Amino acid sequence: MNTRSYLFISIFVVLLACGGDPTVERGKAFLETGDTTSAIQQFQAALKQNPSNAEAYYQLGLVHEGLADATQAIDAFKSATRLAPKRAEITLALGRVYWHSGNRSLARTEFQNLLSGSPEKDILLQLAGITGDAYHVRRIRTEGSDDYEQTFTEKGDMMTFTAKYSDDYSPAISPDGQWLAFTSNRLQNAELYLMDIATRSLQQLTHTDELDEYMPAFSPDGKSIAFVSERTRGGMMLPSVQASGSDPRTATIYLMDIDGRNQRPLIDIEGAQRAPVFSPDGQKIAFESKAPMQETESEPGSTENNATLEIYAIHIDGRNKKRLTHNDVDDGHPTWAPNGKQIAFTGMVDDIYHIFSVNADGGTVQRLTYGNIGSHYHPTFSPDGKRIIYVSNAHNHYTLWTMDTDGRNKTQLTNHIGAHFEPSLSRDGKTLVFSSDRSDHMRIYLMDLTKPVPIETLKARLAGM
Repeated sequence: MNTRSYLFISIFVVLLACGGDPTVERGKAFLETGDTTSAIQQFQAALKQNPSNAEAYYQLGLVHEGLADATQAIDAFKSATRLAPKRAEITLALGRVYWHSGNRSLARTEFQNLLSGSPEKDILLQLAGITGDAYHVRRIRTEGSDDYEQTFTEKGDMMTFTAKYSDDYSPAISPDGQWLAFTSNRLQNAELYLMDIATRSLQQLTHTDELDEYMPAFSPDGKSIAFVSERTRGGMMLPSVQASGSDPRTATIYLMDIDGRNQRPLIDIEGAQRAPVFSPDGQKIAFESKAPMQETESEPGSTENNATLEIYAIHIDGRNKKRLTHNDVDDGHPTWAPNGKQIAFTGMVDDIYHIFSVNADGGTVQRLTYGNIGSHYHPTFSPDGKRIIYVSNAHNHYTLWTMDTDGRNKTQLTNHIGAHFEPSLSRDGKTLVFSSDRSDHMRIYLMDLTKPVPIETLKARLAGM
């Protein structure tokens, strides 16, 4: 029996144990494995048996929404709403498709109907993420006192103070939530900085005019930082939105103490090693690389020419480099699960990037996301290992999302002007930092995951549209 068949049977057994229409449950099981054709057939069969089956219409709408077919999704959700008008998740789904298909007036009507019915917190959170930020967000002022210049009107009057340097990005928050490491090209090349979030005291960690440093990652004890270094590219912003094995540039992973001292290369091999992340015990680092392995684990002495990015793991002393993925497409941006047993990463299927996971020692790869609406990048686990925060360009905007680690229960966290990248979580799961150009230049923002947007703010947000 192949892995896909086993997965389908396992999901189906679990769903049947929860009760419900067996035909609908079979359709859900197919949908969990990405088999949308079989899922649609099952939901249509359920409706043929019972034309008043609201759940079948709802699930059918979810399939069409995932396939970017707004017309059929709306028709299915409207039928489900007519049969089950009190089910808030159906009303939310209908409003969501209206919203993303550009019919904001009808979307607002559905959302206002939701708010008038005292919806549960989960519904409010999803509604907030569709229409703006789901939680309270503030910009972290990463500029120093010398990083501003005066702006004048044509008459010579001082108009405002503005940050004069281009971009701050690639943020990483320390495990205790006190420190922010980030990259800035304020000196015309990318250098790493460390800031105390509370006091805003700023320290430059790297001083290399001919090199760019970015993608910092804290060790679990907060005493070390891994980062990427490469030959300077003339002040260009360097965050990678996606894995790209076609990128010819080379890069090397370095380690240093949190104060910038004791900088040394982790890997002394030419190639492109990027996106380092520490294992929970701090003894290994996972990363993406397109450098060819000199020897395979299975056949010592043999060589392989790895033309695409793959996921590797290595001990922090630079020994025991091991390749974890073996695909003919790019795999990148790994993140370690808190239990140390899995690594999630970004991989490509049919020219769309999705989120996958693999055992920390290699083996079978499991796909976590499906659908045709956008690509998904930059996964990072929640501290309890139950959720993954990631970046998606669904609906033509780079926004932050969260989902269960099996790919279910997706919730949008941001829907603001500008793009959102590189999420990083504190160990307690309360603070999320990310980069965004929502204020023109790329800057660092902090999302307080203890402060969801209240219903009063949502009502005002909808009324002001």
